[in-house]
Amino acid sequence: MQVTESRIGLTLQQPNTGQVARLKLLPIEQVLAILSPDELPVVGSPKTVSKNALNVVAGSTLMELAFPSGGCTMQETSQADPSGAGTIWELELVAALPKNQPALTDWLETNQARRWLAIWLDRNGQAYLAGEPGNGLRLDINRTIGALNYVQVTAKARSWHPAWFLETFDSATLFADVDFDSSFDISFNA
Repeated sequence: MQVTESRIGLTLQQPNTGQVARLKLLPIEQVLAILSPDELPVVGSPKTVSKNALNVVAGSTLMELAFPSGGCTMQETSQADPSGAGTIWELELVAALPKNQPALTDWLETNQARRWLAIWLDRNGQAYLAGEPGNGLRLDINRTIGALNYVQVTAKARSWHPAWFLETFDSATLFADVDFDSSFDISFNA
């Protein structure tokens, strides 16, 4: 045989539920560092950010947008950079939050100009991450009173890589308060 065969994808037709189940936002200026999947690989999960790869300012506020089932979608597209510098990835998360709520409108107006790190979970249980220091997602807001009364929040970004998978969605694991012990030493003792 003169070729090596390889197969990727799912052929067993496992259940596949659509939509984003949960979405959390963290101000990008509160993100100190993210180790990419190349810098801290997760064994057996390419393009996945490790649960130990996020470093944020202590006391940062992680905001979860609450929406009903089916109230948030994600779309990502790619295109070749016209200058030939690689691929441009464009991400859009769209969440429909029911009712025009004064506290929500106030928060959105106050924070619309900020850039964000987005962490979300799809209904199949897969977690994702988008945004990085210097390149966070922007928020667009659209309020509607029509057949339904809702606030649509759109988070958009452009990047040099697709949204990364994330090892876990659990905040307690991602942002664990771990004490650092500086007494450990690996120097050679003669």
